[in-house]
Amino acid sequence: VVGIAMSFLWDSVSWFWETLWRSLGLTGRKGTLIVLGLDNAGKTTFLYSLQQQNADSSLRPFPPTDRPSLNEFNKFGIQFSAWDLGGHEAVRHLWEDYIDNISAVFFIMDAADSERIEEAGYELDHLIGEGILKETPVAVLLNKCDLKTALSTPEICKRIEWDRLHDEHTA
Repeated sequence: VVGIAMSFLWDSVSWFWETLWRSLGLTGRKGTLIVLGLDNAGKTTFLYSLQQQNADSSLRPFPPTDRPSLNEFNKFGIQFSAWDLGGHEAVRHLWEDYIDNISAVFFIMDAADSERIEEAGYELDHLIGEGILKETPVAVLLNKCDLKTALSTPEICKRIEWDRLHDEHTA
């Protein structure tokens, strides 16, 4: 029964990713991604799970990212180059150095870290509000939503002022 449930879950996740890739206009070509977010949000785990072909692949722990790394993989017929950047406060100023010629940005937020959700929103606001991302598509993903301490999506949207951020980026 668990094998069937995991298979169904993985099919749903795969459908989601394929739909997301298509909405970003990346189907059938090459794309360069950048994965951003605060430290311990799950950026490396997210990127690792994209590279794997099964649902259990993201269960392994990763050490904190101490330097940018470039990962290459093929998913849904698209050849990806993806930058995994650290999220510690001391290195966030380097994010801007990697944004040129990026096809899409994945901004990962830790939904269970209620004490730092505004900090994550501030960093996202800086990237969008300062025009750093310009017309680059941004996917904001909430990680760790399965934990009991996770904030709800509406609560996170309210605390990071999502409506204002979204309006600024789409204007």
